[in-house]
Amino acid sequence: MSERPEPPRRRTSLIGYVAMLVVATAGYLVVRELGLTLSAPAPTGPPFGGGGVAANVDTLMHLLLALVVVIVTARAIGSIFRWLSQPPVVGEILAGILLGPSLLGRIAPGAYQFILPKTVAPFLGTLSQVGIILYMFLVGLELDPQLLRKRGHATVAISHASIVVPFLLGAGLALYLYPRLSSADVPFTCFSLFLGVSMSVTAFPVLARILTDRRIHKTRMGVIALTCAAVDDVTAWCLLALVVAIVKSEVGDAWRIPLLAAAFIAAMLFVVRPLMARLALYYGKIGRLTQGVMAVVFVALLFSALASEWIGIHAIFGAFTLGAMIPHDSTLARELTDRLEDLVVVLLLPAFFAFTGMKTEIGLVSSAREWALCGLIIAVASLGKFGGTLAAARLTGMGWRDGLALGVLMNTRGLMELVVLNIGLELRVISPTLFAMMVLMALVTTFVTTPLLQLITRKHPFEMDAPTAPQRTAPVGVAPSPPTRAGGVLVPVSNPAGVPPLVDLALAASRDDDPPPRVLALVRHPSGGVRSGLREAENREPPKAPALVAALDHARERGALVEGRAVWTDDPALDILSAANDPGIGWLLLGFHRPVFGSDLLGGVVKDVLERAAGSRLSIGVVVHGHERPIDRLFAVVDDSANGRAALELAARIAARRRVSLHAVLVPKPGESEPAPSLREVLREAGRPLTNAGLWLHTDVLPGRTPAHLSWKTQGDLVVIGADLVDELGLPLDEVPGGERCVVIVQGGREDAAQPQAA
Repeated sequence: MSERPEPPRRRTSLIGYVAMLVVATAGYLVVRELGLTLSAPAPTGPPFGGGGVAANVDTLMHLLLALVVVIVTARAIGSIFRWLSQPPVVGEILAGILLGPSLLGRIAPGAYQFILPKTVAPFLGTLSQVGIILYMFLVGLELDPQLLRKRGHATVAISHASIVVPFLLGAGLALYLYPRLSSADVPFTCFSLFLGVSMSVTAFPVLARILTDRRIHKTRMGVIALTCAAVDDVTAWCLLALVVAIVKSEVGDAWRIPLLAAAFIAAMLFVVRPLMARLALYYGKIGRLTQGVMAVVFVALLFSALASEWIGIHAIFGAFTLGAMIPHDSTLARELTDRLEDLVVVLLLPAFFAFTGMKTEIGLVSSAREWALCGLIIAVASLGKFGGTLAAARLTGMGWRDGLALGVLMNTRGLMELVVLNIGLELRVISPTLFAMMVLMALVTTFVTTPLLQLITRKHPFEMDAPTAPQRTAPVGVAPSPPTRAGGVLVPVSNPAGVPPLVDLALAASRDDDPPPRVLALVRHPSGGVRSGLREAENREPPKAPALVAALDHARERGALVEGRAVWTDDPALDILSAANDPGIGWLLLGFHRPVFGSDLLGGVVKDVLERAAGSRLSIGVVVHGHERPIDRLFAVVDDSANGRAALELAARIAARRRVSLHAVLVPKPGESEPAPSLREVLREAGRPLTNAGLWLHTDVLPGRTPAHLSWKTQGDLVVIGADLVDELGLPLDEVPGGERCVVIVQGGREDAAQPQAA
């Protein structure tokens, strides 16, 4: 067999390309020969190949290496803490400390000097400052002004007590710590004010995340905790700005900073805030976050941070204030959080943790006296927040359980404390030794929050003041009233790739008197980071669900009606069954779960749903290997069980809607060669609507209960089979000679049972 000749045009192009390379190489050699005869002026800078360029390259390499190590370590330890039901930020802070002189510098000094040399510190510090500015901007975006307005009598008293008591205790503690851990050049006023502020901090994002994750944010205690934390957040940053202004006023104009700070706040409230509201409306009209809108936001952010830094109250105050000026519930605020959070949390905050770790030397706390002082700081900080909050809660009529839980929550400090401490160390208000002690205090008070809260609420969990189930959005199209007998189909989706086959099967399984299929898009709550989870938990803004968009678009292409809604979820099985707990829903169609390891297709969420719905009247079909090709040959594998009869019902529905014949493969009982009479009676009842519609019902008998016999008797596009037979015959059933096919595994519901309970 001779080779085909190369096309002339392709051969000509190849010759031209080679000729071009030859001419270019020859041309450069000519230029080089001419250049070697020239001379240049004498050098005036560093020698060729050395000097600043090499030093900068070396620093950049170390900086990139440091970021890689810090990010990997922070994510790893943060994941461990999340697995331990702890805020991941505690593990990420700890990662920065472990990579610093406190651990790595002690056990492996060479590795520490290589990963985090002193030359990297200024660059890491600058990067971390940018990260903290963006982080505080996101914290401002998350702050809900409505919480500040929900200030009833109890909330006012508790929020004030949770600030005033720890502030006074911190200032009082300064009397003991100042002569031991400070220096003569630090005025006592600045030292005591800063210590009081650092004791008053509550980490609003961490506290809000704990409440929303545990679904107690709508209890009376949860609402009060969120409100108090929001008040604390705003008050703490205002106090910090005041303290920074006082510190800088000690060496400058005592009146300049307070006056300019007041003017700055007024400008933000009366000028910037209306402009940000207009920008949010403009964004709502165009429907997407364009580069122009991002440029406006970033310019405003940089100007705001620059103005507050020039005034002398630190750049983070300006960033936080601008974030608070953007409407909290606007789509603009949510989109900005979506765009910036991952960059800040994954890349920039670890740089801040590493920079903090380089400045934290636990070894400075070495003697028993110093560890006693550290314990005293932790005790005073906890007593101020926990004790002040508990006392105010009891005086305003709250019970012991609510008061204890509220005190524990308000004692959460997290990353906010580190931001305050770094400013204090930067201004030299606190010494490195006191800085290390305060960092330990921040870690301990945040770490104990979750276990103490679990201990308090273990026997008597909080009850919701209002239902937390999401409200249904308007359906696509006009849905008829639910039928008298449950027959509606619910289709939960999360991955857009597998949506069309599920929607097609749901449409095919819906009878004329059934409501349109309901598509439920499940979107996981964002975990960790800056998000408080309040927008998602209270469903102020529905989640973006590409799977729902794909389902609605596919239904429109088919000219069919479906209902669609998207919900946030932390427990998909719980929310699926909650949506299925509707008198009009009789069937649930789930996409299968294919694990990375093993062969159990009915795992994960599918397994949870099947187990929780067992014994209810809800019938469930698990669609394995769905495809979009037409269904010409439809098989139902039927045995004398509830699951077998449900499989026959679903197959008959699909056959009637698709106008195809149904092949029923009857499975005799073990040890018998013919199906039981009761099974044939069920078959006649199911086949009557098909024969009335002019469709054929073919019957056959499975000669043996083996996968080979089943594959031989069900050579079609779709096979519907009961879960009992799947357990007996094993998986996979979708792999047959000649290609893939769609298999629906059915768990039948009981007619006399109630709807599945979500809880």
